[in-house]
Amino acid sequence: MLELALSGRLQNAHTAKAAHTHHAFTYDFKLSLAYEGITAIYGSSGEGKTTFLRLISGLQRPHQGRLIFNGKVWQDEQTFLKTENRDIGYVFQESRLFNALTIKANILYGLGGKWKKLAPETQALVTEVCQQLGISEWLNRYPEQLSGGQQQRVALARALVCRPQLLLLDEPFSSLGEQGKLSLLHYVANFTRKHQIPCLFVSHSRFEIEALASYAVLLKQGKIIAQGEVAELVTRLDLGLSHEEQSTSLLKATVRAHDHEFSLTELCLGNQIVWVQQIDVAIDQAVSLRIFSKDVIVSTLEPVESSVLNHLIGTVSEIELTQASRVLLVITIDEQKVLARITRKSLINLGIKIGQKVYIQFKSVGLGAISISNT
Repeated sequence: MLELALSGRLQNAHTAKAAHTHHAFTYDFKLSLAYEGITAIYGSSGEGKTTFLRLISGLQRPHQGRLIFNGKVWQDEQTFLKTENRDIGYVFQESRLFNALTIKANILYGLGGKWKKLAPETQALVTEVCQQLGISEWLNRYPEQLSGGQQQRVALARALVCRPQLLLLDEPFSSLGEQGKLSLLHYVANFTRKHQIPCLFVSHSRFEIEALASYAVLLKQGKIIAQGEVAELVTRLDLGLSHEEQSTSLLKATVRAHDHEFSLTELCLGNQIVWVQQIDVAIDQAVSLRIFSKDVIVSTLEPVESSVLNHLIGTVSEIELTQASRVLLVITIDEQKVLARITRKSLINLGIKIGQKVYIQFKSVGLGAISISNT
Protein backbone atom coordinates (compact mmCIF):
# COMPACT_ATOMS: atom_id res chain seq x y z
CA MET A 1 0.00 0.00 0.00
CA LEU A 2 1.22 3.49 -0.90
CA GLU A 3 -0.20 6.18 1.37
CA LEU A 4 0.73 9.82 1.00
CA ALA A 5 -0.39 13.27 2.02
CA LEU A 6 2.11 15.82 0.71
CA SER A 7 1.66 19.56 0.34
CA GLY A 8 3.69 22.71 -0.18
CA ARG A 9 4.94 25.20 -2.76
CA LEU A 10 7.90 25.09 -5.10
CA GLN A 11 9.11 26.70 -8.30
CA ASN A 12 7.25 25.33 -11.30
CA ALA A 13 9.70 23.28 -13.37
CA HIS A 14 7.99 24.38 -16.58
CA THR A 15 8.16 28.10 -15.80
CA ALA A 16 11.40 28.35 -13.88
CA LYS A 17 13.40 28.26 -17.12
CA ALA A 18 11.92 31.56 -18.24
CA ALA A 19 13.88 34.44 -16.76
CA HIS A 20 10.92 36.81 -16.54
CA THR A 21 8.58 34.52 -14.58
CA HIS A 22 8.60 33.57 -10.91
CA HIS A 23 5.45 31.49 -10.53
CA ALA A 24 5.36 29.14 -7.55
CA PHE A 25 3.74 25.74 -7.87
CA THR A 26 1.29 24.76 -5.15
CA TYR A 27 0.70 21.05 -4.68
CA ASP A 28 -1.56 19.01 -2.43
CA PHE A 29 -1.40 15.26 -3.06
CA LYS A 30 -3.51 12.97 -0.89
CA LEU A 31 -3.69 9.40 -2.09
CA SER A 32 -3.86 5.75 -1.05
CA LEU A 33 -3.03 3.05 -3.61
CA ALA A 34 -2.90 -0.74 -3.46
CA TYR A 35 0.56 -2.35 -3.57
CA GLU A 36 0.05 -3.84 -7.04
CA GLY A 37 -0.38 -3.10 -10.72
CA ILE A 38 0.34 -0.05 -12.84
CA THR A 39 -1.21 3.26 -11.88
CA ALA A 40 -1.19 6.03 -14.47
CA ILE A 41 -0.64 9.64 -13.41
CA TYR A 42 -2.38 11.64 -16.13
CA GLY A 43 -2.63 15.33 -16.89
CA SER A 44 -1.52 18.12 -19.22
CA SER A 45 1.95 19.65 -19.10
CA GLY A 46 2.55 21.71 -15.98
CA GLU A 47 -0.12 20.06 -13.84
CA GLY A 48 2.35 18.44 -11.40
CA LYS A 49 2.95 14.93 -12.74
CA THR A 50 6.76 15.02 -12.60
CA THR A 51 6.66 16.83 -9.27
CA PHE A 52 4.49 13.99 -7.95
CA LEU A 53 7.12 11.39 -8.83
CA ARG A 54 10.04 13.47 -7.58
CA LEU A 55 8.38 13.92 -4.19
CA ILE A 56 7.70 10.18 -3.90
CA SER A 57 11.28 9.34 -4.88
CA GLY A 58 12.79 11.78 -2.39
CA LEU A 59 14.54 13.81 -5.10
CA GLN A 60 12.50 16.77 -3.87
CA ARG A 61 11.54 17.15 -0.26
CA PRO A 62 7.95 18.18 0.47
CA HIS A 63 7.37 21.11 2.79
CA GLN A 64 5.16 18.89 4.89
CA GLY A 65 3.42 15.57 4.72
CA ARG A 66 3.51 11.82 5.25
CA LEU A 67 4.59 9.06 2.89
CA ILE A 68 4.27 5.37 3.72
CA PHE A 69 5.19 2.60 1.28
CA ASN A 70 4.31 -1.02 1.97
CA GLY A 71 4.13 -0.36 5.70
CA LYS A 72 7.46 1.49 5.87
CA VAL A 73 7.59 5.20 6.67
CA TRP A 74 9.53 7.09 4.03
CA GLN A 75 8.59 10.48 5.40
CA ASP A 76 6.73 12.02 8.30
CA GLU A 77 7.44 14.75 10.86
CA GLN A 78 10.50 12.89 12.22
CA THR A 79 11.62 10.83 9.21
CA PHE A 80 12.96 11.48 5.73
CA LEU A 81 14.37 8.43 3.95
CA LYS A 82 16.96 9.33 1.32
CA THR A 83 16.34 8.37 -2.30
CA GLU A 84 19.08 5.76 -2.38
CA ASN A 85 17.41 3.94 0.52
CA ARG A 86 13.95 3.72 -1.05
CA ASP A 87 14.78 0.95 -3.58
CA ILE A 88 13.12 2.76 -6.46
CA GLY A 89 13.60 2.27 -10.18
CA TYR A 90 13.18 5.65 -11.90
CA VAL A 91 13.06 6.19 -15.67
CA PHE A 92 13.10 9.90 -16.52
CA GLN A 93 11.84 11.76 -19.59
CA GLU A 94 15.46 11.83 -20.79
CA SER A 95 17.60 8.69 -20.61
CA ARG A 96 20.30 10.01 -18.21
CA LEU A 97 22.78 7.35 -19.29
CA PHE A 98 26.48 7.53 -18.45
CA ASN A 99 28.17 8.62 -21.69
CA ALA A 100 31.56 7.20 -20.65
CA LEU A 101 30.11 3.69 -20.16
CA THR A 102 29.01 1.15 -22.75
CA ILE A 103 25.35 0.23 -23.00
CA LYS A 104 26.06 -3.03 -21.18
CA ALA A 105 27.87 -1.20 -18.37
CA ASN A 106 24.96 1.26 -18.07
CA ILE A 107 22.49 -1.59 -17.70
CA LEU A 108 24.63 -3.38 -15.10
CA TYR A 109 25.37 -0.21 -13.12
CA GLY A 110 22.62 -0.75 -10.55
CA LEU A 111 23.64 -4.41 -10.16
CA GLY A 112 27.22 -3.64 -9.20
CA GLY A 113 28.61 -3.36 -12.72
CA LYS A 114 30.32 -6.79 -12.92
CA TRP A 115 28.70 -9.42 -15.12
CA LYS A 116 30.72 -12.34 -13.75
CA LYS A 117 29.69 -11.55 -10.18
CA LEU A 118 25.99 -11.79 -10.97
CA ALA A 119 24.01 -14.87 -9.98
CA PRO A 120 23.03 -17.08 -12.96
CA GLU A 121 19.35 -16.19 -12.57
CA THR A 122 20.20 -12.47 -12.65
CA GLN A 123 22.33 -12.96 -15.78
CA ALA A 124 19.39 -14.76 -17.39
CA LEU A 125 17.07 -11.90 -16.43
CA VAL A 126 19.40 -9.27 -17.93
CA THR A 127 19.67 -11.28 -21.15
CA GLU A 128 15.91 -11.70 -21.38
CA VAL A 129 15.17 -8.00 -20.72
CA CYS A 130 17.71 -6.88 -23.34
CA GLN A 131 16.23 -9.26 -25.90
CA GLN A 132 12.65 -8.24 -25.21
CA LEU A 133 13.48 -4.53 -25.38
CA GLY A 134 15.42 -5.03 -28.59
CA ILE A 135 18.76 -3.71 -27.35
CA SER A 136 20.93 -6.85 -27.35
CA GLU A 137 22.85 -5.75 -30.45
CA TRP A 138 23.82 -2.40 -28.90
CA LEU A 139 25.54 -3.62 -25.73
CA ASN A 140 29.06 -2.69 -26.88
CA ARG A 141 28.04 0.74 -28.15
CA TYR A 142 28.04 4.03 -26.24
CA PRO A 143 24.97 6.22 -25.57
CA GLU A 144 25.99 8.88 -28.10
CA GLN A 145 25.81 6.23 -30.81
CA LEU A 146 22.10 5.64 -30.16
CA SER A 147 19.01 7.67 -30.98
CA GLY A 148 16.85 9.19 -28.26
CA GLY A 149 14.30 6.39 -28.49
CA GLN A 150 17.02 3.74 -28.31
CA GLN A 151 18.54 5.40 -25.25
CA GLN A 152 15.16 5.32 -23.55
CA ARG A 153 14.94 1.56 -24.09
CA VAL A 154 18.34 1.20 -22.41
CA ALA A 155 17.24 3.37 -19.47
CA LEU A 156 14.14 1.22 -19.09
CA ALA A 157 16.22 -1.97 -19.14
CA ARG A 158 18.54 -0.54 -16.47
CA ALA A 159 15.57 0.03 -14.17
CA LEU A 160 13.85 -3.32 -14.81
CA VAL A 161 16.85 -5.60 -14.23
CA CYS A 162 17.17 -4.26 -10.67
CA ARG A 163 13.63 -5.43 -9.83
CA PRO A 164 12.97 -2.47 -7.51
CA GLN A 165 10.29 -2.24 -4.83
CA LEU A 166 8.63 0.54 -6.80
CA LEU A 167 8.99 1.55 -10.44
CA LEU A 168 8.51 5.21 -11.44
CA LEU A 169 8.14 5.96 -15.15
CA ASP A 170 8.12 9.60 -16.28
CA GLU A 171 7.00 9.61 -19.93
CA PRO A 172 9.74 7.18 -21.07
CA PHE A 173 7.89 6.27 -24.29
CA SER A 174 7.29 9.78 -25.66
CA SER A 175 10.02 9.46 -28.33
CA LEU A 176 8.46 6.31 -29.83
CA GLY A 177 5.62 6.05 -32.35
CA GLU A 178 2.31 4.51 -31.23
CA GLN A 179 2.66 1.27 -33.19
CA GLY A 180 6.31 0.89 -32.24
CA LYS A 181 5.63 1.31 -28.54
CA LEU A 182 2.64 -1.04 -28.17
CA SER A 183 4.70 -4.23 -27.80
CA LEU A 184 7.00 -2.36 -25.40
CA LEU A 185 4.06 -1.28 -23.26
CA HIS A 186 2.79 -4.86 -23.13
CA TYR A 187 6.21 -6.14 -22.08
CA VAL A 188 6.47 -3.63 -19.23
CA ALA A 189 2.96 -4.56 -18.06
CA ASN A 190 3.78 -8.27 -18.11
CA PHE A 191 7.19 -7.78 -16.44
CA THR A 192 5.83 -5.75 -13.53
CA ARG A 193 3.00 -8.24 -13.04
CA LYS A 194 5.32 -11.25 -13.13
CA HIS A 195 7.79 -9.74 -10.64
CA GLN A 196 5.06 -8.07 -8.55
CA ILE A 197 6.52 -4.58 -8.93
CA PRO A 198 4.00 -1.75 -8.40
CA CYS A 199 4.45 1.05 -10.90
CA LEU A 200 3.50 4.73 -11.10
CA PHE A 201 3.44 5.79 -14.73
CA VAL A 202 3.34 9.46 -15.77
CA SER A 203 2.07 10.35 -19.21
CA HIS A 204 -0.01 12.89 -21.13
CA SER A 205 -0.67 10.30 -23.85
CA ARG A 206 -4.02 8.59 -23.41
CA PHE A 207 -2.87 5.89 -25.87
CA GLU A 208 -0.10 4.91 -23.43
CA ILE A 209 -2.41 5.13 -20.43
CA GLU A 210 -5.10 2.97 -22.04
CA ALA A 211 -2.59 0.37 -23.26
CA LEU A 212 -0.58 0.05 -20.04
CA ALA A 213 -2.56 1.00 -16.94
CA SER A 214 -5.74 -0.31 -15.38
CA TYR A 215 -5.98 2.42 -12.71
CA ALA A 216 -5.38 6.15 -13.11
CA VAL A 217 -4.99 9.32 -11.07
CA LEU A 218 -5.85 12.63 -12.76
CA LEU A 219 -3.90 15.73 -11.74
CA LYS A 220 -4.75 19.38 -12.29
CA GLN A 221 -2.80 22.31 -10.85
CA GLY A 222 -1.03 20.14 -8.29
CA LYS A 223 -4.17 18.46 -6.99
CA ILE A 224 -5.84 15.10 -7.54
CA ILE A 225 -9.20 15.69 -9.21
CA ALA A 226 -10.20 12.07 -9.84
CA GLN A 227 -8.96 8.51 -9.56
CA GLY A 228 -10.30 5.09 -10.48
CA GLU A 229 -10.34 2.40 -13.15
CA VAL A 230 -9.20 3.77 -16.50
CA ALA A 231 -12.23 2.33 -18.30
CA GLU A 232 -14.49 4.19 -15.87
CA LEU A 233 -12.66 7.53 -15.99
CA VAL A 234 -12.59 7.84 -19.78
CA THR A 235 -16.41 7.75 -19.98
CA ARG A 236 -17.13 10.20 -17.15
CA LEU A 237 -18.82 13.25 -18.63
CA ASP A 238 -17.63 15.49 -15.79
CA LEU A 239 -13.96 14.91 -16.69
CA GLY A 240 -11.95 16.30 -19.57
CA LEU A 241 -10.99 12.84 -20.84
CA SER A 242 -14.41 12.29 -22.39
CA HIS A 243 -14.33 15.69 -24.13
CA GLU A 244 -10.97 15.27 -25.85
CA GLU A 245 -11.11 15.02 -29.64
CA GLN A 246 -9.70 11.47 -29.49
CA SER A 247 -11.96 10.36 -26.62
CA THR A 248 -12.44 6.62 -26.35
CA SER A 249 -14.15 3.80 -24.53
CA LEU A 250 -12.37 0.71 -23.20
CA LEU A 251 -14.30 -2.55 -23.24
CA LYS A 252 -13.21 -5.86 -21.76
CA ALA A 253 -13.78 -8.88 -23.95
CA THR A 254 -12.49 -12.42 -24.44
CA VAL A 255 -11.34 -14.17 -27.59
CA ARG A 256 -13.97 -16.65 -28.75
CA ALA A 257 -12.68 -17.81 -32.14
CA HIS A 258 -10.49 -16.97 -35.13
CA ASP A 259 -11.92 -16.91 -38.66
CA HIS A 260 -8.82 -17.54 -40.75
CA GLU A 261 -10.72 -17.46 -44.04
CA PHE A 262 -11.69 -13.81 -43.55
CA SER A 263 -8.76 -12.85 -41.25
CA LEU A 264 -11.07 -11.90 -38.42
CA THR A 265 -11.22 -12.63 -34.69
CA GLU A 266 -14.51 -13.12 -32.85
CA LEU A 267 -14.68 -11.60 -29.38
CA CYS A 268 -17.23 -12.18 -26.66
CA LEU A 269 -18.54 -9.07 -24.90
CA GLY A 270 -20.92 -10.38 -22.27
CA ASN A 271 -23.66 -12.07 -24.31
CA GLN A 272 -22.81 -10.14 -27.48
CA ILE A 273 -20.23 -10.60 -30.23
CA VAL A 274 -17.64 -8.20 -31.68
CA TRP A 275 -15.54 -8.84 -34.80
CA VAL A 276 -12.07 -7.34 -35.17
CA GLN A 277 -9.21 -7.78 -37.58
CA GLN A 278 -7.45 -11.01 -36.72
CA ILE A 279 -5.15 -10.77 -33.70
CA ASP A 280 -2.54 -13.22 -32.45
CA VAL A 281 -4.16 -13.97 -29.11
CA ALA A 282 -5.16 -17.35 -27.68
CA ILE A 283 -8.76 -18.47 -27.28
CA ASP A 284 -10.32 -17.33 -23.97
CA GLN A 285 -7.60 -14.68 -23.51
CA ALA A 286 -8.86 -11.35 -22.16
CA VAL A 287 -8.37 -8.30 -24.35
CA SER A 288 -9.21 -4.62 -24.10
CA LEU A 289 -10.98 -2.89 -26.98
CA ARG A 290 -10.35 0.79 -27.65
CA ILE A 291 -13.28 2.40 -29.47
CA PHE A 292 -13.24 6.05 -30.51
CA SER A 293 -16.41 7.91 -29.57
CA LYS A 294 -16.49 9.69 -32.95
CA ASP A 295 -16.68 6.31 -34.73
CA VAL A 296 -19.79 5.11 -32.89
CA ILE A 297 -23.09 5.25 -34.80
CA VAL A 298 -26.26 5.29 -32.68
CA SER A 299 -29.64 4.04 -33.93
CA THR A 300 -33.03 3.51 -32.32
CA LEU A 301 -33.82 0.76 -34.86
CA GLU A 302 -31.95 -2.50 -35.32
CA PRO A 303 -29.58 -2.20 -38.29
CA VAL A 304 -30.28 -4.57 -41.19
CA GLU A 305 -28.32 -5.41 -44.35
CA SER A 306 -25.37 -3.26 -43.35
CA SER A 307 -21.72 -3.71 -44.29
CA VAL A 308 -20.82 -2.94 -40.69
CA LEU A 309 -20.25 -6.24 -38.87
CA ASN A 310 -20.53 -4.92 -35.35
CA HIS A 311 -23.74 -3.76 -33.80
CA LEU A 312 -24.48 -4.01 -30.11
CA ILE A 313 -27.59 -3.42 -28.00
CA GLY A 314 -27.34 -1.07 -25.04
CA THR A 315 -29.18 1.38 -22.84
CA VAL A 316 -28.62 5.13 -22.73
CA SER A 317 -27.46 5.91 -19.21
CA GLU A 318 -26.24 9.53 -19.58
CA ILE A 319 -26.72 12.43 -21.99
CA GLU A 320 -24.52 15.52 -21.98
CA LEU A 321 -26.45 18.75 -21.43
CA THR A 322 -25.03 21.30 -23.84
CA GLN A 323 -26.00 23.77 -26.55
CA ALA A 324 -22.97 22.82 -28.66
CA SER A 325 -23.36 21.18 -32.09
CA ARG A 326 -22.16 17.81 -30.76
CA VAL A 327 -23.17 15.94 -27.62
CA LEU A 328 -21.84 12.93 -25.75
CA LEU A 329 -23.89 9.87 -24.82
CA VAL A 330 -22.95 7.14 -22.38
CA ILE A 331 -24.46 3.80 -23.39
CA THR A 332 -24.33 0.83 -21.02
CA ILE A 333 -23.70 -2.55 -22.62
CA ASP A 334 -23.54 -5.58 -20.32
CA GLU A 335 -22.45 -3.36 -17.39
CA GLN A 336 -19.75 -1.68 -19.47
CA LYS A 337 -19.90 1.85 -20.81
CA VAL A 338 -19.51 3.10 -24.37
CA LEU A 339 -19.01 6.77 -25.16
CA ALA A 340 -20.64 8.06 -28.34
CA ARG A 341 -20.33 11.52 -29.89
CA ILE A 342 -23.24 12.54 -32.13
CA THR A 343 -24.73 15.82 -33.30
CA ARG A 344 -27.30 17.52 -31.09
CA LYS A 345 -29.61 17.59 -34.10
CA SER A 346 -29.45 13.78 -34.34
CA LEU A 347 -30.16 13.49 -30.62
CA ILE A 348 -33.34 15.56 -31.03
CA ASN A 349 -34.44 13.95 -34.31
CA LEU A 350 -34.09 10.44 -32.87
CA GLY A 351 -35.77 11.45 -29.62
CA ILE A 352 -33.12 9.69 -27.57
CA LYS A 353 -33.84 9.65 -23.82
CA ILE A 354 -32.12 8.26 -20.75
CA GLY A 355 -33.13 4.65 -20.18
CA GLN A 356 -33.91 4.06 -23.85
CA LYS A 357 -32.67 0.95 -25.68
CA VAL A 358 -30.44 1.79 -28.65
CA TYR A 359 -28.19 0.03 -31.14
CA ILE A 360 -24.62 1.09 -31.75
CA GLN A 361 -22.44 0.29 -34.75
CA PHE A 362 -18.74 0.64 -35.40
CA LYS A 363 -16.44 -0.78 -38.04
CA SER A 364 -13.89 -3.36 -36.93
CA VAL A 365 -11.15 -1.32 -38.61
CA GLY A 366 -12.08 1.63 -36.41
CA LEU A 367 -11.38 -0.11 -33.12
CA GLY A 368 -7.90 1.38 -32.77
CA ALA A 369 -5.34 -0.39 -30.60
CA ILE A 370 -6.17 -3.81 -29.22
CA SER A 371 -4.12 -4.66 -26.16
CA ILE A 372 -3.92 -7.66 -23.90
CA SER A 373 -5.83 -6.78 -20.76
CA ASN A 374 -3.67 -6.06 -17.71
CA THR A 375 -6.35 -6.94 -15.22
